Amino acid sequence: MEVKLRPVIEEDAWKIVKWRNNPLVKQNLYSQDDITVETHLKYFHKVVENRECYQFIIEIPEIAKDIGTIFIKNIDYRNKNGEFGIFIGEDGFRNKGIGKQAIKKMLEFGFCELLLNKIRLTVLADNESAIGCYLKVGFVQCAYYKEEVYRKGEFYDVIGMEIIRKDWDKINSETESYK
Repeated sequence: MEVKLRPVIEEDAWKIVKWRNNPLVKQNLYSQDDITVETHLKYFHKVVENRECYQFIIEIPEIAKDIGTIFIKNIDYRNKNGEFGIFIGEDGFRNKGIGKQAIKKMLEFGFCELLLNKIRLTVLADNESAIGCYLKVGFVQCAYYKEEVYRKGEFYDVIGMEIIRKDWDKINSETESYK
């Protein structure tokens, strides 16, 4: 299935909140707190509308279905870097290569439209599925933070990953299937 990224709009708030509060999504997030539509809308108006974060809905046009969200936030235009994040909110659409396609499109946006040099992320060290996907698209591990996140009464390790523009260019030129 081909994926498309479209800019998030205010009317997407209820969907994003539903996805974000899904226990299968939340298990891989730092915060375990549920969010409300009002909380998300405050974030949307403060951060997304002001272009401090570029957030998109991941959709599958073939079946007219929105299935998740993807973003680059904390953009440092002076140093040309930003922080990446994604979640597939709809059950039944994870581990099918859809996230990988969406990430490739988002990296292209970050490097070609935002003109970033580096895109980084952090991920819980036990989220093997996400880590495998990130490695497949060209991210490399650059850090390991022991007991970085505290939730549910326990500490969790976090992995830092990054991809830089010249490495993305190399991967992109080596294979047409990257896009």
